[in-house]
Amino acid sequence: MSRTVEDSPDEQPKRTPWTMPSEVDYYGKMLRSIRGKKYEVYAVSRIMHLLDDPEIELVTQKPVLKTDGSMALLDLYLPQFGVGVEVDEGHHFAKGSPEADKLREQAVIDAADVRIKRLKVPTTDPLSTLKEKTDILIANIREWKVDAVGAGTFTPFNYGDRYRPDYWRSRGKITIDDDIQMPRMPQVLALFGKNVRGWQPATFGLGENYQVWMPGLDQEHVTPRNDWKNVLSDDGETLTQTQLQGNPLPYNDQVRNVVFAKFKDPVFLDTYYRFLGVYAVDSIDDTGMVVTFRREATDIDLSPYVQA
Repeated sequence: MSRTVEDSPDEQPKRTPWTMPSEVDYYGKMLRSIRGKKYEVYAVSRIMHLLDDPEIELVTQKPVLKTDGSMALLDLYLPQFGVGVEVDEGHHFAKGSPEADKLREQAVIDAADVRIKRLKVPTTDPLSTLKEKTDILIANIREWKVDAVGAGTFTPFNYGDRYRPDYWRSRGKITIDDDIQMPRMPQVLALFGKNVRGWQPATFGLGENYQVWMPGLDQEHVTPRNDWKNVLSDDGETLTQTQLQGNPLPYNDQVRNVVFAKFKDPVFLDTYYRFLGVYAVDSIDDTGMVVTFRREATDIDLSPYVQA
């Protein structure tokens, strides 16, 4: 074995295999998440149905972790445009609320670099006014797409692609700039034609001195491990692993590690396996317990594994 194993299937509880929800489940769950807020339900459902553009991603109740550690929820989030929509119902017009909204809005902008569009719907507005305001926002969204397409910055959304190993295999190559989000280890290994189930060791050999390495990253708001600490540098160029227990284990500096790290988005709090690149051993400290890996490539060719 070229390096140590962080997770052992025998030491982990069994988990139900991950199954991607259908599109109906996905959008139904988003609408259920805003039940109880009648104006928000009306506005968001109208946007979903009248916009009717499957290439535009819509996310309701998107959590944002603010810089002070508190949580905010965006009523509607459009990640392709970096826009959050807030539906301001009656209580937002009470004394002190507009000022509080501005402070909250600035905190979200500071944390997530998101533009905020406010859909103001006082409870005194008739339905016709709510329709008109919502339809203006829908027209704005369509304009944002036209502008992004014209600028060459628009990537169409296709439900589920970012989670599907077969989609990425069909592309033939993945890079660190791709929005690849593998939910669990079996989906990571399926990228390379490996059909496995359940928990896997943190490394999986690919042959010819290549292996997939799936470490958990040491991050804020993630419970730290007591056996391993894996720290990614801010620029992503180095990954330092510290063994916290036992005796030092051998590392093979000829092996190249295709790293899919378990990552928790520090702002939006999604957890998934993210492709970081291909790394090799750069240095090992005198104790043998601290190993630094340096990135050698920011992409990986999947074509040798397509027929695997």
